[in-house]
Amino acid sequence: MLDEKSFYSLSFYSYGGILTGDHKGMRYRLARTGTKPDWLLTAWVWPEPFSFEVTPEERKTEEQFPFSQEGHKQAVEWVRMQYESRKGEWDRNWKLF
Repeated sequence: MLDEKSFYSLSFYSYGGILTGDHKGMRYRLARTGTKPDWLLTAWVWPEPFSFEVTPEERKTEEQFPFSQEGHKQAVEWVRMQYESRKGEWDRNWKLF
């Protein structure tokens, strides 16, 4: 399930933590980007089966959010909406495994 509890608190990203996960054919990643004091929270989604590092850039979708509690909520909702709005794409990949 893609909900806020699955994405760690903002303090995890404050210390440089990077969250990666997957959900039914879609992979996702959240990380702090930018430089202090202008940090951002960046979210990516891409189709399985490959890791972030080996997936071609053109297969990834990226969005940036303010580095704040509200930005964290927005990032989680964006990832969730990416899954919902592109469910057919992710389902095709999910069925391959």
